[in-house]
Amino acid sequence: MRRLLAALSFAALACLATIPTASAQSADAATQPVQIDAATYARQTAISGLFEISAAQVALEKASSDEVRSFARMMLDDHTKASEQLADAAKGQDLSLPVSVDAAHDQLLQALANATEQDFDRLYMRTQVEAHTAALKLQQDYSSFGGNPALKAIATQMVPIVKRHLDQAQSILDRLSRA
Repeated sequence: MRRLLAALSFAALACLATIPTASAQSADAATQPVQIDAATYARQTAISGLFEISAAQVALEKASSDEVRSFARMMLDDHTKASEQLADAAKGQDLSLPVSVDAAHDQLLQALANATEQDFDRLYMRTQVEAHTAALKLQQDYSSFGGNPALKAIATQMVPIVKRHLDQAQSILDRLSRA
């Protein structure tokens, strides 16, 4: 079982590694803020939100821990609201938002859907930590350097929310790993 969890975790992390980031040349560059255009920010934020909503729906069906299910409900609520805010901001700005996740996120969703009951909670929470780490960087970068005022306001508003989600996900993962 541990091998299966390790393999699924590796697959999930490998999928996340393929998600476009502004800079992946070095560990230092990955933490440096970078400028990102409005269309890229909107697309990546929309995909992230769609992934979080879909992953939360899977978690509500498969999670065995009440704490994980509670986290999934929060993800569903918070990311639905954030997706609506993004859609409102994109209206009238010639920004088209995707209506489905990209291939990398779809692979993550498949890994979650195929995970055993025994492995699901840790895999979901590990995926949440990685996804929120990437989302936090995206929101911080656009908050710092974004050129579209409406999107920049959303990014600025999202930074503390995503940080809170990341902290909660890490805390839950730590507890699950000790169990």
